[in-house]
Amino acid sequence: MTGRQDLFDESMQLGHSAAWEQEWERALGFYRKALAEFPEDHDALSSLGLALVETGRKKEALAVYHKAAKADPSDPIPLEKCAEIFESLEQPKEAIHYRDKAADLYLRRRDVEKAIDNWTQIGRLSPANLPARTRLAMTNERLGRRRESVHEYLAIASILQNAGKMDRATEAVQRALTIVPGDAEATRAMKLLRAGDAMPSPAPPLGSTRPLRMGQARALLDAEIEPAEPVARSSNGLDAVQVADPEEAAQQQAISILAGLLFDEAESGEDKQTKAADFGSLARGITSKGESLSQSSMLRYLGQAINAQTRNNKEQAVKELLRAIDSGLNHPAAHYDLGYLYKELGKVDEAQQQYMEAIGHPELELGANLALGRLSRGKGDMTEAARFLVQALRIADTLSVDESKSSDLSQLYDSILATQSEGDDEALTQIVENALEFLSGPEWLQRVRHAREQLVDQGDGMDVVPIAQMLAVGGTDRVLSALQRIDELAREGMYVTAMEEAMLALEYSPSYLALHRRIAQLMLKTGRTESGLGKLATIAETHRVRGEINEASNMYATVLKYSPVDINSRRKLIQLLTQQDKHDAVMSQYLELSDLYRQLAQIDQARETLAEAFAHVQRDQADREWALQILHKLGDIDIARLDWRKALQVFQRMRDIDPGNEDARTMIIDLNLRLGQEDQAAKELDSYLEYLVQAGRGGEALDLLEGLAREHPGKQALHSRLADAYRGAGRDADAIAQYDALGEIQLDGGDAQAAIRTIQTIVDMNPPDVEGYQELLRNLKAGQ
Repeated sequence: MTGRQDLFDESMQLGHSAAWEQEWERALGFYRKALAEFPEDHDALSSLGLALVETGRKKEALAVYHKAAKADPSDPIPLEKCAEIFESLEQPKEAIHYRDKAADLYLRRRDVEKAIDNWTQIGRLSPANLPARTRLAMTNERLGRRRESVHEYLAIASILQNAGKMDRATEAVQRALTIVPGDAEATRAMKLLRAGDAMPSPAPPLGSTRPLRMGQARALLDAEIEPAEPVARSSNGLDAVQVADPEEAAQQQAISILAGLLFDEAESGEDKQTKAADFGSLARGITSKGESLSQSSMLRYLGQAINAQTRNNKEQAVKELLRAIDSGLNHPAAHYDLGYLYKELGKVDEAQQQYMEAIGHPELELGANLALGRLSRGKGDMTEAARFLVQALRIADTLSVDESKSSDLSQLYDSILATQSEGDDEALTQIVENALEFLSGPEWLQRVRHAREQLVDQGDGMDVVPIAQMLAVGGTDRVLSALQRIDELAREGMYVTAMEEAMLALEYSPSYLALHRRIAQLMLKTGRTESGLGKLATIAETHRVRGEINEASNMYATVLKYSPVDINSRRKLIQLLTQQDKHDAVMSQYLELSDLYRQLAQIDQARETLAEAFAHVQRDQADREWALQILHKLGDIDIARLDWRKALQVFQRMRDIDPGNEDARTMIIDLNLRLGQEDQAAKELDSYLEYLVQAGRGGEALDLLEGLAREHPGKQALHSRLADAYRGAGRDADAIAQYDALGEIQLDGGDAQAAIRTIQTIVDMNPPDVEGYQELLRNLKAGQ
């Protein structure tokens, strides 16, 4: 029975409110009420698990987190929670097991940093755990963390020496010395190995020093404690939390993202060969051979770029990264890293171009805007510097307020951006210098938090106020008052008067896009649809040129609500969503665009669009469900065009991704039969029947065979297997009918030997009219 969504939502909201107030017993009750409506809901189970942990009911929490993991097998968080509970219960073996499973799930998500966290915890619980230490060593090496990778290779050497594998231990130390030539610890380790002396026991992994993410920044701002000082390993071995300059932190994050794309290369040789084979089969019939080779080249160039950057060879890193981008690496992280390298090399124009390509990615846009502001200031372009730095302030400030107030805060920053150009050179300089001072250095989060606290204290219950106003970034009262009057007039239905008010406001704030949006909305309400949509598209393009990618996306989405057939706007929206790494939204837009082309009877364009979407799935390792949806639509188009061979390739790939996909398996058999490839169809059919039996779905086999026999009468492979299935199910009469039909097909085809074997099978079953079959059998044998 389906539960009530309204009761579920209300209970979850009340549970979250109670949890926020640390009233965990009340939260437990509400979460249990929510689960009474939807017992398998993943979020409700996870919330209940947390409440149980907070109330000390750890064993009960374990059971709940196990259910949460089953509800969403792709979510690693419940597994991490299980590991934490087992560790607190002093059951390290179980904790290690769940840490390892969580790390694998994070790798599938391409979140290398979280995988490292879990391997680090495994190494802490069991310093001699060779698989975890090996993955840490190779991954840290890929990320350019030489100190951490050397530490891990020495731990590996100690483990291998203790296991009597001296050659491999020596190789591990040599690897450490390759990474950091002359490293003192590695040199001592090599001397110990050569002398036959024991190395020290493997030390636990070093603490994580990964870059701060935007979500972590918000958590720090919400926390009761102040952000820690910049990371520095002290003499007692303790690490502080790193809160880096936003531009530097974003660059570290970009490297981490790029290394995540390469992580498969660090797997075993067998795994790499398997993955390469998978990729090759993925491309056949859907993308060209050249595209497959381009993907391989892209990964090779990317690896070389990261290695060159690790060795501080910036010029070579730029060359290799450009090659990777030319080979198809169109990812904001690649552009950000390239911009950073160009900036380091003093190539300002090239750096600006690359940073612009990175704007819009949630983890990189703060650093990109800050970098662009610094570059513009260096060129003496204070207007552009102010624009980028106010945008950076907007992003940083949004972290400091409740998400419900983010929209209001964003509108205030829109007005600041629109009015800042009215200031003189002195005012612009003040904007730039104050914003740079505020956002630079590792204390920027602390400044944001203190500024927000001051504004709240001084607000006297007023609406949210932007931090930018504290930095002398212009006044916004006049334009906001105009917007308020326009909205009031529009609510009263006085659209003409509202439009007049808007046109007057444009005179003193011509670049304020929120005002232009009001004008577009008024045009749409008064029936001037074409003009209104044109203005919205212009606003969207202006946002895009400014680097305000999220705002541009929202504008194009608004255009599509009014005009779903606007192909140009939809393609631009796809490009913007791709730039923001919003994979699900990109896939949805691709599928809608393909459906639109089909409705317009532009079938070739529909297929090309699906091929683009599939290339995106390949490139970004998106969820396999998207790949299956795309392939299914591709197959449908090929079948509609009677291109059965291409359709066969598509459905074979579906089968490879999801062996239990009934549509794919049946279509492969069907298409082989249509192409006259009966032997291949028989092999595919046998393979699928075997899969159904092994999966406990044997009952479906008979239905499948009956359907295929009706669809393709006269095919020996189908009649023989259907007859065998009927016989196995005890339906002798039906089996005999199928054997009879099979015998006739064999005789008509001139295969007397096969017909004799089939009639003999019927005789062995002793049907009521067995004499007739016996006579037929004698005649067939006599005629040989």
